[in-house]
Amino acid sequence: MWALRFRAFSGCGLYPSAAKACDELGAWAAICYPLLFAICNVLLLPGGILAVGGGFFFGLWWGFLIVFAGNIVGTAISFTLSRSIARRWFQQKLSSNPTLRALGPAVERESWKIILLSQLHPLFPTSLLNYFYGLTIIRFGLYMLWSSIGRIPGLFLYVYVGTLGQLAVRIMRGENYPRTIEYWIWGGIFVTTMLLLVVLAASHTA
Repeated sequence: MWALRFRAFSGCGLYPSAAKACDELGAWAAICYPLLFAICNVLLLPGGILAVGGGFFFGLWWGFLIVFAGNIVGTAISFTLSRSIARRWFQQKLSSNPTLRALGPAVERESWKIILLSQLHPLFPTSLLNYFYGLTIIRFGLYMLWSSIGRIPGLFLYVYVGTLGQLAVRIMRGENYPRTIEYWIWGGIFVTTMLLLVVLAASHTA
């Protein structure tokens, strides 16, 4: 049964008012949270805190799916805005960035490889990249595919950190769930997946 709801830890005194409000949303939180994440993405606001919160409130897998859904929505909106409605404005703003200017010719040559590597690179602002790639010749579907794949490791890491916070709170409350062994397992899966993606991208670039 669908019983997804915020696991708010109001009993611990952790953001009590926000936790209570979120808990009252129940299943609606699964709709509101991705939209909030998408809005932050579109407005170029830091989404890392929300990604961590996804793991803290929803747990590992639900948190990751919810944050990933919000990322997809935000990416699609940003890319579309840059390609259509606000194209001229973004061209003027982004043309002054030397890093993004250097990416332009590389995108035309390597397409999906550059998209994937730029999403995996920790120093590239992924929200800003949505607008940049909207100005290139990259097709919408191609960008959505490879940008989503490239962001999986980073989003998973943020959510994973949130679940560690959830674990710490449960330990302080004397509860035994989630089990510590689960975090070793999922952490190993994350590291392995990230390494495979990096090796795959590097082998195709070489």
